[in-house]
Amino acid sequence: MGERTTLRGRLDALLDEVATITGDDTDVAALRAGLDAPLTVALTGRVSSGKSTLLNALVGDRVAPTDRTECTKVATLYRAGSPSRVEVVGLDGTVTEFPGQMRGDLGRPSSEIDHAVAYTPSRLLRDHFQVIDTPGLSGFTDTAETATRRVFAGTGSLPRPDVVLFLLDDVGGPKADEVEILRRSGASAQNTILVISQADLIAADNPMLKALEIARRIQRRFPATAGAVVPVSGLMAEAGICGVTERETAQIARRGDLEDWELFAVLDGSEPAPPGLDVEMLGRLEQLVGTYAMEAGGAAAASGAQAYCSWLQRVSGIADLRQAIGRRFVAVGDVLKARTLLADLQTLARQEPMVRNGSGASIRTALERAELAPELHRLREVSALEALSRWHPDSEVSAELGHAVAVRDPRILLGLPPTAGPADVDTAARTRAIAHRTGRGRARTSAEREAMLVLEQTYQLVRRGMWGS
Repeated sequence: MGERTTLRGRLDALLDEVATITGDDTDVAALRAGLDAPLTVALTGRVSSGKSTLLNALVGDRVAPTDRTECTKVATLYRAGSPSRVEVVGLDGTVTEFPGQMRGDLGRPSSEIDHAVAYTPSRLLRDHFQVIDTPGLSGFTDTAETATRRVFAGTGSLPRPDVVLFLLDDVGGPKADEVEILRRSGASAQNTILVISQADLIAADNPMLKALEIARRIQRRFPATAGAVVPVSGLMAEAGICGVTERETAQIARRGDLEDWELFAVLDGSEPAPPGLDVEMLGRLEQLVGTYAMEAGGAAAASGAQAYCSWLQRVSGIADLRQAIGRRFVAVGDVLKARTLLADLQTLARQEPMVRNGSGASIRTALERAELAPELHRLREVSALEALSRWHPDSEVSAELGHAVAVRDPRILLGLPPTAGPADVDTAARTRAIAHRTGRGRARTSAEREAMLVLEQTYQLVRRGMWGS
């Protein structure tokens, strides 16, 4: 393959050009640092949809406060750092810091806070992604929803999210206003996962199985809104990962030994608790793991805390969510971060000082040149796939374009063996490029036609040695 500039190299060149245009490297340095940072995953959804509980399960520690009411008052970025501490950034730019983990009292009204940054020594946050926990939509205060919208509009001080986990509180899928919010924030099948975050509450019997059926139905209804729909019990996942004690597990096992009528009689006070059963602790445990985990996990609990926690993690769906994040986003993380960078540069170009002195127009010109560069063709592949998912989800081109987005080796892209030489690659790529050039005339929609054009360009870049890792 020939010499070429990498995606990162072309983005660095673009940032150098923008720094020259503006004469100030401060903003550019922050944008460049964002390319090196882990993926930014944002959790959002309706208030009390379980965002903070799911965050704790993803991070592997109870770093975010949770209860049955609206907890998160401000957008909070959780990132790796030691010692544990929280920085509170005001709308006026002032920063205050306190030790320890995130708490409810941040020292000033939430209406005066832009965001908070919570540092915690987490390997997942260090190696894979940083997470923004948002206050949510339709909260009890306008301040909470304003803070959430500020995150996705990129108008606050937090990094713009690369990935969105949208938590659903309705088995019918996202509501009309939620779909509109997702659309305006740039959500698509390439950067968004819908999460049924309280799947253990779906039904009294086999709720996780029923949640899987519901997830498949939602996926069929909203193929362009999200790349996956994953049912998760955030409560079970948090408890399983963060731990349940041996004493607590023994109570769950003891509860499972009772017949239903015995348990109901004890709970309603008509019968005394049998020896070894702590009714008060059972009440606390139901808040900790949920009713389904208490009822269905008795057998696992009888084998001890380790076995019970393993059962909680397995049944909760958290492994499926982590796998979905890894499968869909880690492999294309550099593309998602590149898209975020271009969006941030567009925002910079629209700022009043830039418009006034003419720098904004120069930045937009630099962006247009960069977007046409071969090194940024992967972004065009993703955009074409998003359009295809939205307007023509059953197109036969979808699988091929999705394959092009997911792989980086030309031989794998073309279905050739690892021993295939340059001539084999050139012949196969040429054949496919011609097929898509001639096939555009038979395209049924403009989205399919654009996808074929992008694939033709992909195969031409393969022939020139300008595609792949």
